[in-house]
Amino acid sequence: MIQHALLAIASLLSIGSAALAAEPVIVPTEICRGYFLIPITLPSREGYPQDRTLWFLHDTGASSSYVDPDSIERVSGIRLGPRDRANIRDAQAGPVSINHLQARVGELDHLARALGHPIDGILSFGAFSDFLLTLDYERGEMRLEEGRLPRPDGITVFDADGPDYRPWMVVEFPDRRRRMLIDSGAAMTSLAVRRIDLYDTLAPPRPTGASMRLREVEERSGARSRLDAHIGPHRLIAPTLQSTPGTELIGGEVMRHFIWTFDQATERVRLVRHQPEVPITFEPDFDHGMVFEPIPQGYRVGSVIADTPASQAGIQPGDIVTAFNGQPLDRRGCDGPGASHTLDVSLIRNGQPMTVRLQLFALVE
Repeated sequence: MIQHALLAIASLLSIGSAALAAEPVIVPTEICRGYFLIPITLPSREGYPQDRTLWFLHDTGASSSYVDPDSIERVSGIRLGPRDRANIRDAQAGPVSINHLQARVGELDHLARALGHPIDGILSFGAFSDFLLTLDYERGEMRLEEGRLPRPDGITVFDADGPDYRPWMVVEFPDRRRRMLIDSGAAMTSLAVRRIDLYDTLAPPRPTGASMRLREVEERSGARSRLDAHIGPHRLIAPTLQSTPGTELIGGEVMRHFIWTFDQATERVRLVRHQPEVPITFEPDFDHGMVFEPIPQGYRVGSVIADTPASQAGIQPGDIVTAFNGQPLDRRGCDGPGASHTLDVSLIRNGQPMTVRLQLFALVE
């Protein structure tokens, strides 16, 4: 989830009714590390840059849309401040017309570095309120169609109501029941829970790193549940858990096993398994162990977690990280470290550039 403040958003999309009547409309997307990125292109105008495409990350956990001030200046020549609102009109995302997208202005550079792909904006859950929205992780597709979901049956269709208009769903453990936010903006999280120390885990929770939020860096601990969890009839086998001081989340590591269809008008959600015969399991959590502080040059290492790849490789607080595997942080691409689990960290220490190789290992088995 990128941010928390609640802001109602009016419908901002239109699609030809004939196209919708025939079949669902596919919104152009690129999948990067489990996130859906949507290219939104402003109309060409004389005297404006030729490239007027903005990449928006779609986030079911976001209640407001955001756009980076540098991105708005790049496509319009206008500099907006943090208290301003950007109004994007007459834009296109493939067959989808963006009639009126109002977005708050906020710096997103640190999120682009965390993802490894440029991010110009965050598109909120409410952007698609007039349509059935489907996130199909197996196909890497986002689809829009008219209609309504049927009444919840507890098998495929569920209530998605919660404390606000975003989608929520019950996750059941043998010893507890939690209503969690369905959050495509937490793509590398399985389940984020408060008071992780109260859960029955295979090993005590341990610090694993931090999560980049819109306005802050949130340090995290992690552990693997000793108990299975259920979403409706679907069994999550020994899921990995992350701590959170705020909203509890169902993240992308759970979402990627399903096709999700959201009906905002009735506050319902439909789940369809990609491969019903394959158990839902969760890989160990590999991480580097650095807690970053965003700065203009990249990241400053605020702290290094003990007994992690970063501490073993000699990374120090105050180091300034400028690249991973020789690539700028915000353009290193969407692939992970691969089977070798090595990460070459380019950094500056006391004014001197250097490269440190990390051999990544699982912090949560």
